[in-house]
Amino acid sequence: MDIVELRTPTAILRHGAGRLVVLRPGGTESGEGERVLDVPVGDLLKVRLNRRVDDAVVIEIYLRYPSPVLTGVPADRTPLPVLIAEHDLPAATAILERINDQILASQRIDMSVPDLAPPAPVWGKSGPTRADVDRAVRRMAPRREAKSAITALHRFIGADEYTLETAIVTAQQSDGRGRGLLAVTTQRLLFIPLTGNRSALEMPVAALLTARASDSGAAGEHGIEVNDGMLTLTFSGTDHADTDRVIGAINFAIQREAADGAIAPPDPGVTQLYSEWELLVERHSLGMVDDSQFQRYGRGILRSLPN
Repeated sequence: MDIVELRTPTAILRHGAGRLVVLRPGGTESGEGERVLDVPVGDLLKVRLNRRVDDAVVIEIYLRYPSPVLTGVPADRTPLPVLIAEHDLPAATAILERINDQILASQRIDMSVPDLAPPAPVWGKSGPTRADVDRAVRRMAPRREAKSAITALHRFIGADEYTLETAIVTAQQSDGRGRGLLAVTTQRLLFIPLTGNRSALEMPVAALLTARASDSGAAGEHGIEVNDGMLTLTFSGTDHADTDRVIGAINFAIQREAADGAIAPPDPGVTQLYSEWELLVERHSLGMVDDSQFQRYGRGILRSLPN
């Protein structure tokens, strides 16, 4: 990104290369000016134009963290003001829009994922069939004995979830060993026994922490361990490619669930700001903060309240 600069009689504001720099003109041998602020754009909360009571126009720079240090002095939530002239308004508006766009972009979590929109089922003589289930089944090693479990999986998959991978595995739990179809969806881990009734054992992806390969299987088998922080589910399969794909799908679903809608780090909420206000009032009553500091810090907290 190109570096853009706004020069005013009192400050130089420079944005580019992922950073925002504010200089005070003069006062250094290089002639560039004293560096007042130099932070990554990701450390900014917002920048905006404001008009003071004396009708002067200022750029207000809010930092994301409660007590950033500017020139050795804690700034708390009071914004750093940059005074500009009226004729600088158009240029300042363009620069601030560019900075705020980059702030927003730095907060987004970009996950490159395939199209996981659940396909509509197609109804036939044997019941519903789903294209995502068919694709996952085609990727695993063929097993004739899995046909009825696959038919059951078509019925068990919900309208709001997508099938990622499947594999024929043996469950190695304390209540005995059982062979079945292990299916990973965007929302659940499903185990459908190959024999007996067609009830599925399930665990929500949101409850899982991690999946990894293990050597817990019998000779010639490849182990899978799935952990939810307290319980470890253990499976083993004879096809290494199938177990690897299932482990990758489980971890992908866990990360997707954790990152869905996330944005980092969040803006301060009303509860956090109210706690800061209570602390400020207490320090003022104890004489730790004088009247002028109390007014300045208090204004900063109020300005940070959500619009």
